Amino acid sequence: MIAALLPLALLATELLGGLVVDQDSISTTIDQRVGRAQPMGTAPADAQLYVEGKRERHTSEPLKRGIHELRDPSGWPAEPPAVTGTLDAARFDAAVAAVCGEVAPSAGLPEIARLVREAAADTHADAFLLAALVYRESRCRASLVTPTGVGLLQIQPKMFAPGARLPFPREALDKERLLDPAANLRVGAALLEMWASEHAALDAASGSTPHRTAVAHFVWGDRVWSATAEDRTLVARRRLMDLYAAAPLVVRPSPLGLDIVSPLEGGTRLGTSGPGADRDGGKRAHRGLDVDATVGEPVRAVADGVVQFAGIDLPGQLPARELLPRQLKRWRNRNMGPGGFFVRINHADGIRSGYFHLTSFRVLIGQTVKAGEVIGTVGRSGVKVSGSHLHFEIHKDGELGDPVAFLSAFVLPPQQTITHELAMAEKHERLAHLRRVARHRARAARAAQHAAVLTGMPARLALAQ
Repeated sequence: MIAALLPLALLATELLGGLVVDQDSISTTIDQRVGRAQPMGTAPADAQLYVEGKRERHTSEPLKRGIHELRDPSGWPAEPPAVTGTLDAARFDAAVAAVCGEVAPSAGLPEIARLVREAAADTHADAFLLAALVYRESRCRASLVTPTGVGLLQIQPKMFAPGARLPFPREALDKERLLDPAANLRVGAALLEMWASEHAALDAASGSTPHRTAVAHFVWGDRVWSATAEDRTLVARRRLMDLYAAAPLVVRPSPLGLDIVSPLEGGTRLGTSGPGADRDGGKRAHRGLDVDATVGEPVRAVADGVVQFAGIDLPGQLPARELLPRQLKRWRNRNMGPGGFFVRINHADGIRSGYFHLTSFRVLIGQTVKAGEVIGTVGRSGVKVSGSHLHFEIHKDGELGDPVAFLSAFVLPPQQTITHELAMAEKHERLAHLRRVARHRARAARAAQHAAVLTGMPARLALAQ
């Protein structure tokens, strides 16, 4: 029973990731606003409409800023504009089914894709943004009910206090109605449009955490506490748009002279931890680059090469064990080393790439792979405390290289994140503590030597005293 509930508990944890709107006066909808950050300066005249506590996310934990996000969100590239004109239904539905198929049973996904497309058309919303929210908020499960919310978009009725201003009748937030996928999507589209029109005013009045678009308000309400959910939603939107357009792989040069593609889809991604960061309380140093990602996302080979290893990192001093893809299931619940399931690929010019914490891989040792070929899926195997991510390593002639520089064309450096800021502060405190301990021991040793000179007692016995 506990094993059956655990995935939902993890999902609910990750998901944590009114004002009256005159519909005739809204000239800019969310599909036009995605793609550029909103100013957070002087409050517009309607800023006084912000009422603290009237429309805010309820969580079981204290509200605080996220850490897996940029200190300054303007560091993100501009988001692609909304697709104009009529969508190609077959291509859109296929893109949604492909992305949702990573996290949900395939049965029913074409119907969800159709409902998203039709709701977007009826409400003039960005279909790709709606689909991205469905993927991120509920993992494409229309019947999902968690403390986070209800239905496809995980709308939380208690987020809206009695008397809160809304763009629809209060009855639209009834649980039974929100469990209707079509109704849920229309409510979500109306909320997106509402917050798009109020986004700048709310940020100026509420003191929100810096973020880019109204998507953050969809998650948090009037006052935004973290941009992480918004960032991940916009990554999913870019992935959907690339699949829809059948966008070709982007090839960029690397500092090691090897032309490469990104190991993850969706354009620019966020690095959350780089080499040298503390692990296990400082007992070991991080050897690679962690890139924020969702469980089930495809992981791609960065360049042509030959698989040098595919298997599992075992705990302690045990050597890594080679595995076939069909053997992964029997090892999933066993004790692993910090790398979990991983793959290494030898490329040209003595370069080797490594992909760790996978939930699965689909390659064999000795297999030839092409740049961009899917070799596995993102997971958190071997991870003790952090969320899902891809740990990436690079070696040149057997020496560990700098993965941050190697992937700089595709990944924002972790040095720009809140995560890095906190990690460096913790490392500084740990090293300061070690220096204090060393100074104390040195003083004790000098005192013991001085006592030994005065008493004739051996220094080691004086120190023991």
